[in-house]
Amino acid sequence: MRFDRESWRALLIVVLMLAGFVLKGHLIAPPQPPERVAAGQFDTSRALARLQRILGDQQPHPVDSAADDGVRERLIAELNAIGLQSRVQEAEDCSGFPKSRVVSCSRIRNVTATIPGTAPGKHLLLSAHYDSTPTGPGAGDDGIGVATLLEVGAILKASPPPRGVTLLFNEGEEYGLNGAAAFVRRDPEAKDVNSLINIDGRGVGGPALMHETSDPNGSAMAAYASAARTPYANSISTDFAKLIPNSTDVVFYKPTGWTLLNYAWLGNETRYHSPGDRIEALDRATVGQMGAEVLGATRALSATPDPARVASGRVVFTDIAGRLFFKLPLTLAAILLGLLVIAALVLAWQRRAFGRPLMVVAAMVIGGVAVTSLAAITLNLLRPGDFWRAYPLIAYLALYALLILVMGALLARLPRVGRERLRAASWLIVIVLGAALSLALPGASIFFLFAPAIALAGIALDQRAPRIALLLAGAAAIVQFLMFAELLALIEMLLIDGPLWATLPLAALAILPVLAELDAARLRPALGVAGLAALGLSAAALAVPRASAERPLGMSIDYYREASFGTANWAIATKQAPLPAHFPGSWRKDTLPYNGRTRLVSRAPLIATPVATARLVASESAGTGRRIRIALSSAGGDSVAIRFPESAKVVALGLPGEAVPVPVDGQYKKAALRCTGRSCDGLIIEALLGDPRPFTAELYSTRFGLPPQAAPLLTARPRNAIPQYAPDSTITQSHSKL
Repeated sequence: MRFDRESWRALLIVVLMLAGFVLKGHLIAPPQPPERVAAGQFDTSRALARLQRILGDQQPHPVDSAADDGVRERLIAELNAIGLQSRVQEAEDCSGFPKSRVVSCSRIRNVTATIPGTAPGKHLLLSAHYDSTPTGPGAGDDGIGVATLLEVGAILKASPPPRGVTLLFNEGEEYGLNGAAAFVRRDPEAKDVNSLINIDGRGVGGPALMHETSDPNGSAMAAYASAARTPYANSISTDFAKLIPNSTDVVFYKPTGWTLLNYAWLGNETRYHSPGDRIEALDRATVGQMGAEVLGATRALSATPDPARVASGRVVFTDIAGRLFFKLPLTLAAILLGLLVIAALVLAWQRRAFGRPLMVVAAMVIGGVAVTSLAAITLNLLRPGDFWRAYPLIAYLALYALLILVMGALLARLPRVGRERLRAASWLIVIVLGAALSLALPGASIFFLFAPAIALAGIALDQRAPRIALLLAGAAAIVQFLMFAELLALIEMLLIDGPLWATLPLAALAILPVLAELDAARLRPALGVAGLAALGLSAAALAVPRASAERPLGMSIDYYREASFGTANWAIATKQAPLPAHFPGSWRKDTLPYNGRTRLVSRAPLIATPVATARLVASESAGTGRRIRIALSSAGGDSVAIRFPESAKVVALGLPGEAVPVPVDGQYKKAALRCTGRSCDGLIIEALLGDPRPFTAELYSTRFGLPPQAAPLLTARPRNAIPQYAPDSTITQSHSKL
């Protein structure tokens, strides 16, 4: 084996690539808050001190609960201390998510306070929710939002904005966005709003991401670009938000036509909706950056009487490492990308990059992604569940090292082509795939403009000025790697539950232009290092603990009783992770009627638990079906749900006279309504049915917490395992003919 200059060069570049994957998290690290805070600046310490007083003993405070009453009282006290007069809107609301057949109800009490502007005009609304899930105290979700609004409100009170700014602390977000829906539908103050900043997030750290805007986004992005100091935003995320089910209050704000910016954070989602979502777990840098960014955007939007008139149309945009920010009109970006596609095709033809070079490059990408994806699946078979939860970087690095190894090995083993031809083929693949992706996600186009333009300029010069061409090729590869590495860091942060292979296509496009610059005959030492890294990191990923104190395992325990059949079971959700050895009980994988996800199930003793009931109070013909009213009782549970059989053909569901349309082909086959809080006992609902015949409904009463008989299970739960998404619960199923 020859170990010459080219071998050393390849080895160095592969090591630098691996180092880039290791360090990519720094590209999205929020800046530390300043030690000295000047007047008019966001004060992180003061914001967190207010949040500490509001959350008190940091107990869960779900909507319409005594604990949430206490949080609301302390929130109002903080507003009074700032010098802001508050108002409480109380309403019963039932709302459905788009494309979902589930309607959620609760009694909400929204708190609003307005800072008057120095001139008349419509208001800017700042919104966050103050309720938590019943699983945790919600210091991150959405305590960060509450603390941000209070500190921004205090700053604006001292220096009034050009137009009014209303702070909305809404309730009922966690169980159905009820507070936001009630504000838009019923609060007269909503008519005085023309713009919005919403704050809500997942986890306890990470950058302040602006991930959603009004549509078209030209006016919103004009405000964002003028105000952002450490911008973290890209138009892929805003496009992606349109394609997936959205569970933030913006679902109900967006149809108003307000100019809006939606901010979030994603760091360490293992603490999201869990007892670990505590103040001491919050990253001060995240709180500080969120506050500074929201304050800047508030000043920019409040200085404009009608933000929608400032700009129009749609733009694509991205930051680079939170330091630079670029935006272009979508039409211009599409034209530029089209021109790059044409230029890439012409240059590939001139450099004879079609045929063998293109096949080599395609094989590298497809083969690398396929083999590495199989390896990721194999790792998950060897160690079921999200084994990477405590140390995700180790698992991802193992896959990236293997991806480099496989792509490099294919380059070395397949028929040799010249560097110039391989370069042209590589960038042709990148640009064509980018153009194809941009058809589905137009916001992706900006990620395939800068680096490809530099690369194509180099390809055009490779015969006349080879040194300059090489420099441009290197610069293009670095820019592409930098931009894609930041995206990879964000995706890894978002996909805490996997799948691990989801990042591989993007990683392959970051690696490809780099490998294209290496001598295929001198890759063996570099590939040896990549192979050793892949092997060692894979072994480490399989060996390290799957949970830690900082990043705990999600493990929720339920007691589930079927009152109609006289059976009961324990059910544990562990994200497919196995139970510890010697865990009490005999466990099997199964699904239970109250939740369609696979759980570990074991027989449980029959215990007296709350049994929900439903009583028909009115029924009348409606077209070919009937309209009925039902009185629900949770029998002392914390929430109650009614699920209708498919044969009932539910058309609409909700409060009397305000039933919400239920989509025919929405998520979940059976239409359902759930209500959470004290006001659910005795709630009367209305259902419009397409079938007039009687039916039997399923009823579920849920009490947060477990019976005393669960003590052995709670004792055996590992120290670094906590409930997530749903609390330990006592759930009872019953039936009622209606």
